[in-house]
Amino acid sequence: MNARESFPRLLLSEWTKLRSVSRWVITFLAAMALTIGLSALLASANRSDANVHRNFVVGPHNDPVSDMFYFVHQSVTGDTTMTVRVASLAPTRQPDERRVDGEPTTLLDDPSPYAAPAAGIMIKDGTRSGSSYASVLLTKDRGVRVQSDFTQDHEGSASSGTRWLRLVRAGSTITGYESADGATWTPVGSVTPRNLPATAEIGFYVSSAPAVYVSRGGASSSVGERPTSTDATFDNVTLTGSGQWRGTQVVDANADGRMGKGGVAGGRFAATGAGSGAGFTVTGTGKVGPQAPDDDIVEGALIGVIAGLMALVAVGALFATSEYRRGMIRTTFAATPRRGRVLAAKAVVLGATAYAVSLVGVVTALALALPTMKQHGFAPPAFPTPSFSDGPVLRALLLSAAFMTLVALFAMAVGMLVRRSAAAITTTIVLVLLPLIVGMVLPGTSPRWLMYTTLAGGMATQRAKPPTVTLAEPWAMIGPWAGIGIVAAYTCAALGLAWWRLRRTDA
Repeated sequence: MNARESFPRLLLSEWTKLRSVSRWVITFLAAMALTIGLSALLASANRSDANVHRNFVVGPHNDPVSDMFYFVHQSVTGDTTMTVRVASLAPTRQPDERRVDGEPTTLLDDPSPYAAPAAGIMIKDGTRSGSSYASVLLTKDRGVRVQSDFTQDHEGSASSGTRWLRLVRAGSTITGYESADGATWTPVGSVTPRNLPATAEIGFYVSSAPAVYVSRGGASSSVGERPTSTDATFDNVTLTGSGQWRGTQVVDANADGRMGKGGVAGGRFAATGAGSGAGFTVTGTGKVGPQAPDDDIVEGALIGVIAGLMALVAVGALFATSEYRRGMIRTTFAATPRRGRVLAAKAVVLGATAYAVSLVGVVTALALALPTMKQHGFAPPAFPTPSFSDGPVLRALLLSAAFMTLVALFAMAVGMLVRRSAAAITTTIVLVLLPLIVGMVLPGTSPRWLMYTTLAGGMATQRAKPPTVTLAEPWAMIGPWAGIGIVAAYTCAALGLAWWRLRRTDA
């Protein structure tokens, strides 16, 4: 290998080519400006009334939560221990609703540990919805858990049958235990609720999260909730200093709006048996857990990525095809016969430049769009203000810039394959935009597989929140790592084909 073929010299040569063409430099700046400008424009046009027409209450951490369940309780002061056996847990009322606003719907499968029917012991700051609490609970199909303040969740055994539960308060720490026989106990987890006073309400409870139905397609989506109910039987109830039990249906402040037609009015309880065999049957409805909107403020602030992407596609394709159009590629290969090294140098130079430009663009876009979106309703408590140091926000910024870079490299690889700039640009843009358009129109969850198999899946990198099927945008259905992985696979395949053609055909 001579000095001319050294990879650092190749990098310098390709960098000189890239920066010496003024229109390419201008296009890089345009990509940054388009990313920032479109994000700012759409941020000023976007509105949310989530804080005005709430379907949530505010929890101890000032975040949106749902706090609906049936509570059989009494007051207790200081340290205490309560034990129960959950003898049975069975859903009794499931909705038969299959349409939202007259359209066929999809039942949302929520894997959250807060979404399963549950029965257990809870200690709570009164019976006001949204107040601080800790609980140990048996779920229908997600095992035993200890939860606190709508944010903390500790997993116990996978049991879904009869289970003994115990909740112990020692100072500010609440510990949950489980047992198969009431003799041998296993700790599930310990929590420290944020605002639990010395005198609190303790007792057994039942919750049953509503069924959520989604209708999406035609660039829109509708979401409807239908209540469910669950029966549980408790026996062997013991509490230090036990007094009179009383039942309360804890209801969200906005329960009427959330229950919908056919809503369950509330739960109930009844004592069964007498003496050592005494027990209780409890019917409960409602969810205890987080209730954040699926709309993603970070995604909304980064929507300009799609515009900046188009400019980078043009640069990527032209960086590959311009030397063919002018016949300069022969000079390049004469100086460096190892053509794969030339392709690698072009990819490194284009990739590094595109990533730097994209990262500046997305960071600036987010910084400028967030204040505007906050003024237009995307504000706490429904939308906590994101911080650039938050893991999901940082991930969205880094992966969005990586998405833009990989698509630019894909366009370059296509340019090497077809050797025509118009064809390379058109092919790449169609492969990104067409699945997005089709995915917006297709109904139900069918667009998910389109996002899993096309470059359009890379749009998922903009989301800081988990995937959801409740939104109109199809890329929200997949996770960001899946999205960037798909684009990386396409780009690697395209670069591999470009390398293959360079080795086997004349310039």
